[in-house]
Amino acid sequence: MGEPEDIKVESEEQPQESGTGATGFSIGKLIEWVLSNMIPVIVAVVLSAVIAFIMIRVSVAKKSEEIYKTVQLAPKPAPYGVFAIEEFRVNTADIDETHFIRVKIGLAYDEGNKKLFAELPQRNQQIRDVLLQILNSKQKQDVDEQIEKERLKDEIKKAINNILVNGEIEDVYYEDFVIS
Repeated sequence: MGEPEDIKVESEEQPQESGTGATGFSIGKLIEWVLSNMIPVIVAVVLSAVIAFIMIRVSVAKKSEEIYKTVQLAPKPAPYGVFAIEEFRVNTADIDETHFIRVKIGLAYDEGNKKLFAELPQRNQQIRDVLLQILNSKQKQDVDEQIEKERLKDEIKKAINNILVNGEIEDVYYEDFVIS
């Protein structure tokens, strides 16, 4: 028998990377890094936004409920007493055409104020005079619209309160108000 021959096995040599293991730019590695590092951040931001939105909605709902409760708990004021001024007609201050205002007014006052209750009938003529002066100074266009009638109420209230000694009227009511 013969001597075994030395068998040489050829091994394939793998090319070694040169240098210190430098890696080249790879889109796959970039995407992998972004997904592994940015997704938790994005999830945390979205989750925080959702929680903040829910918390704000809850606090707004509580505030509106509190406001509703406080409005419901407020007692309604007692009705005022009313001192009625007899109906009268006055000319307006219009120069081009003649216009008249027919008015019947009620003066609202606190019924608990007995001195004011006694004073109002005593000052009836003064109150009528004040009303005549105010209404005679107005032109038709000054009292045509609702907002102007409300301003007129305030003006009447202030003027009458200036002559009263034992209290003040709270409001002026129109029982009848006609402009012709």
